Amino acid sequence: MKKSVFLFACFGALLSLTVGIQSAAAQGYWWAAPELKYVEIMEDGTHGTSPHYWTFGGPDENDSTNDQTYLYSQDSGTNAYFCQYVVAELRAAENADEVAHRWAIDHIGLPKGCSQFGRFVMIGNGGQSQEIQPFYAYPDDYTIGPDSENILEADVSADCDPLHFNHDGTLLYTNHYVSDTGSRSSLQRYQVTGSLENNGVAFTRDVNWKDNGVFLSSVARLRNFTVRYINGKDLIFYGEGATTSGPSSVYVLDPESGEETLLVENVFSAGEVEDADIVNVKLSGVTSGNLFLHVMGNIGGLKIYALSPDAMQVENGGEPVAVLTTDDLNAITGSEAFSSHCRAYEVTDDHEYAFFSSHNAYDSIFVIRTQPGTAVKSWENQ
Repeated sequence: MKKSVFLFACFGALLSLTVGIQSAAAQGYWWAAPELKYVEIMEDGTHGTSPHYWTFGGPDENDSTNDQTYLYSQDSGTNAYFCQYVVAELRAAENADEVAHRWAIDHIGLPKGCSQFGRFVMIGNGGQSQEIQPFYAYPDDYTIGPDSENILEADVSADCDPLHFNHDGTLLYTNHYVSDTGSRSSLQRYQVTGSLENNGVAFTRDVNWKDNGVFLSSVARLRNFTVRYINGKDLIFYGEGATTSGPSSVYVLDPESGEETLLVENVFSAGEVEDADIVNVKLSGVTSGNLFLHVMGNIGGLKIYALSPDAMQVENGGEPVAVLTTDDLNAITGSEAFSSHCRAYEVTDDHEYAFFSSHNAYDSIFVIRTQPGTAVKSWENQ
């Protein structure tokens, strides 16, 4: 399949932006006094109409779970586009005219999730048949890479929702979309036994982990999950994606001990929001040890919780430190974007920036930060 690639080259500027971001003074938590910095309108041919499960990624081979060099968009539409932005550029820009995607590509299948390790970003196929391969890999610098893709095979059905490498790229975790696989509640684990740089079998089921490489979680539908490397071990965070079957609870799994821990029993109470299915669970503050858990409902806004340093329990008496309803997010962005499915969200590890998209604004990246000068101290103990 011929791919359409859109190029953006500005390497010197990107380097200077990265240095500028690293030296910039901290602005505090974006949710303290949130303001819309700007809206990036994505070009035609770089997006679909149903943004899903956007992720950060980068080439770090020591801790891939915390590399935020790039923002990758995904879309659940068949053969939809996904694209790459440079996070330093998104942060440094004062308006959308200063921002452009670095590359975009039309991907076969229903690409609901991607994950990067080293110089390659891997994307999966959600809701597809066995005849289509489950995974494809692309060089992260696709601006100078070949117009091609690497087809990565594994003993797994081609219907993955999100997928994530562990911190050192030795393991891959997936979950699945099509109900007849019997795995909507499960995580599957694969050892990375081949190269991401060539076609072929790259993953082997880790049959010695849990039940033949499968962990059955406590949720009825595990729509999305996040892997983070905290205090020397990988932890996996997820929530209930089918609240008609169970409460909107959030869990953390220690994959090595096999222990699943309940973090929040009810993020959204009955009738509180239009659709409480949990579609995003993110963390910030891993580098600093000042951890926060971000939980987004399908049409329910966002709740943010303070976490203990080991990420195994919620602090502040179990209450959120911030609640941003759909009305709040609409007011911040001056839109009706959050009155529909909102499944695209990322937060920078330093807590300073958030990036959103939604089905009502599928061509938009809302770049939100805290108003400059907001005191950090007043939010630390809420």
